[in-house]
Amino acid sequence: RECKLNFRNKQNCLFQLKCALERIASSYLGCRQLVSAWLNVLYDIRDKRKRQKDLEISTAFKLSGNKEFQSKKYAASLELYTKSALYAPSNSVDLSIAIANRSASLFYLDRWQDCINDIKLAIKLGYPENLRYKLHLRAAQCYLKLGNRGSAVETVLQMHNILNQRNMPNEKKERLRRQMKDITSRISCMEDNADNTTDTTEFPSQPEVAYGENPNFRSASAAIEVKYAPEKGRYVVANRDIKRGQILFVEKAFAFVPLPHVKTYICYNCCRSCGDTPVPCTECVDSAYCNIDCWDEARSSCHRWECLGNQMGLWSHIGIAYLAVRTLFKCTAATEDNRLNEVQDLVTNFSKLQPCDVISYGITAIMLTLYLSKHTDFFKVVNLKKCLVSKFCNDLNCDLATKGDERLYVSSLLLRNILQLISNGHAITKINAIADNNKNKLLIQQQDRIATAIYPSASMMNHSCDPNIINSFLGQTLITKATRDIATGEEVFNCYGADFRRMLKRERQEKMEGQYCFKCTCTACTLPEYEDILKKFSAMKCPECSGPLSDNCHSSMYCIDCGAAVYENIYDFTLRQAQHHFAKAEICIEEEKYEEALIKLKECLLLRKDALYKYHEDIAATMDLMAKVYAIMGQWLNSISYLEHSIVAIEERYGSWSIEVCNEINKLTDICLQYLQEESNTSSKFYKNVLKKTRRYLNRAQEIIDLTYGPWNEVYREIAVKKEILSSILKNFNV
Repeated sequence: RECKLNFRNKQNCLFQLKCALERIASSYLGCRQLVSAWLNVLYDIRDKRKRQKDLEISTAFKLSGNKEFQSKKYAASLELYTKSALYAPSNSVDLSIAIANRSASLFYLDRWQDCINDIKLAIKLGYPENLRYKLHLRAAQCYLKLGNRGSAVETVLQMHNILNQRNMPNEKKERLRRQMKDITSRISCMEDNADNTTDTTEFPSQPEVAYGENPNFRSASAAIEVKYAPEKGRYVVANRDIKRGQILFVEKAFAFVPLPHVKTYICYNCCRSCGDTPVPCTECVDSAYCNIDCWDEARSSCHRWECLGNQMGLWSHIGIAYLAVRTLFKCTAATEDNRLNEVQDLVTNFSKLQPCDVISYGITAIMLTLYLSKHTDFFKVVNLKKCLVSKFCNDLNCDLATKGDERLYVSSLLLRNILQLISNGHAITKINAIADNNKNKLLIQQQDRIATAIYPSASMMNHSCDPNIINSFLGQTLITKATRDIATGEEVFNCYGADFRRMLKRERQEKMEGQYCFKCTCTACTLPEYEDILKKFSAMKCPECSGPLSDNCHSSMYCIDCGAAVYENIYDFTLRQAQHHFAKAEICIEEEKYEEALIKLKECLLLRKDALYKYHEDIAATMDLMAKVYAIMGQWLNSISYLEHSIVAIEERYGSWSIEVCNEINKLTDICLQYLQEESNTSSKFYKNVLKKTRRYLNRAQEIIDLTYGPWNEVYREIAVKKEILSSILKNFNV
């Protein structure tokens, strides 16, 4: 019965969307012409966009890279050669030259496998044959460094062929023979190790769900299952006791798209980091790939139809609709009908949307269909009946006999995808370390959104502003862990936005109603004890008990702890003075007057402690800035002291097991290790105390990251490196 109901619902949804599109097309007769004209403009001006292939820009980056390379600044030259490759037109030899130049930088940075990968890529891109002997020579040297005898021998044979077939000056030929003789001699001294010519870039293995995978719930643990209730639809519930830290979902994205503002190179095919050696698309500047295989796979699937959209700057204009069109591409290529049905069964909230929103999304769907028909070969090469209609119900009364039927069918699917993704899209995030000042004394770790994806199984979880799970990502794979014990029969909750520790109730509920079309009634939105939690961190201090004052009543404030009423703002002058000192301190820091900045910050801190609740975010920000100034001055012990005070406030706000606490501890241990490595008086009680603290803090940070994300996370590996450094220091101490 439930399967039949889902089938009918899916039929009704597509039929409603088809009718909506027909009404939009008939009501707005000029819509198609206007959208078509807009697409034509984007197409016509694509060569004038800033982010476009440009030989002049590519050459400028190459020349700058050459200067850095000649100055033996190989890391700087690597970055510039990468930019040269990104902007090099596909019809020029400059693309292959830029990649070959980058391989030289990698060689001198002792990155042998990366160098080999770039050599292969340069040759694939058409590096001039008369110069390829240089690349083969470099590759042979890399294979020697890697101990790969077989590949080194094979490369030398290729060089022999070049010598026999190519005309080159005798002096150059003789020099090459000497180099080959040297390599051959070194090969003869090598052991016959197994060849290993593959990309050795480390990427952690995928973790497994607790208790094995549920056979009826793809990518989910056997400890959870999907249930249905009329008042809340499908939801996820525990069918046995789940322990904190156990993995509940390990799900690969059905489709994803990188966000346009992301500054680091993210692979457009697998969502892995490309590091500093991305493989560029030969036609557009926006797309990059982590290796040749991902590039080839993308060109044969989605990117063949979206590359021109990149060149036109189309995708940055349409937000979540970019993921909708990628989802369509994935549907045409997918072979797992069950997973396709999981995607198609996601809710659209069509009946709850405002008409103006439906019109807006409908016009976007029409525009995307026009793009596919006018600017790509999508409708020519894709057999819609085989790839789509046979997989989904054909309820539109379309036999796809005409072009109009085909366009209407695809537009309807695109509109449904857009509506589904608005309610079911997931943000893929990554923790990035950012230098906090020019002197690079402190690194701030922040969680950045890098892509948007669709995970059909994880989308079954309902929302709570106080979730009992946390999501992390391994490339495009979502990993969901329990953040506390979950009892049998208890619902598993995700959080669709900011939770109660990060956003006020009114703002959270507006977001849920606006985007997800429901009013949140979770415990954090209904129980009184949650109401004032976030207000504490922006509250003034009660003159009676030093507790937090709430300003719920416009005519007065009352203390959350003791209930005392305050009828006027007694701290107004004090807080203005404090802000004046803080602003002056920031100016002093910019002018590198650090001693003067500290004086101003200390005055500010005293005033703010007099007026503000002890966990107020402004007090924490003042202490954090003081810690930074002390770090810049190399006064590590003072910096450590103020950072420790900041951790207490962050722990109070976000919870003792939060990633924010882990990030702050990571920042603190950076300073601790600086002190331990630079301090000459290693027998002092201060030194030994910091040694003990550092070990304790690193263990705690590792416990937090292991619970919330897992050992596959980059931060976990950073902590492991710090523990190795500390271990080498501890060898000389009985601590």
